[in-house]
Amino acid sequence: MSSANLLPPTAPPAKPLYPVVAAEPSQNFRLQKVEISNTLAGEVHHYRLVAKKYKRARKFVNWGAAGSSVLLAAFSSASFGSALSVVGLPAAVPLGGAGGCFALVSSALILAGKKLNSKIKKHQEITTLAVAKRDTVNRLL
Repeated sequence: MSSANLLPPTAPPAKPLYPVVAAEPSQNFRLQKVEISNTLAGEVHHYRLVAKKYKRARKFVNWGAAGSSVLLAAFSSASFGSALSVVGLPAAVPLGGAGGCFALVSSALILAGKKLNSKIKKHQEITTLAVAKRDTVNRLL
């Protein structure tokens, strides 16, 4: 065999390829258990906090939709009443326009409420899964 077929020698890598495993893994076990438990507890806290924020937003959106619906009814009935009398006919158009605007706002808030409900449901399911995972890990460790 000729020396032309051999690879030139290379220096060993500066960083080892594999992590160094401690001789006593029981020393790190308690630290890892606390770290995993804290991570899962933080995850549960985060998802509960996010679900709580969505619930607050949903409450605000529901109250806004109810208020705009009441204003819609008030402006629409006022527009209809002024249209019945000939004298109030010029006032019927602006009142009807305001009622239409409140109808659009109410519809948009109802759609936003439905979107928030789906997000709340999703985060509650994620919270339930995170709690189950945390409890399982705490029970096994």
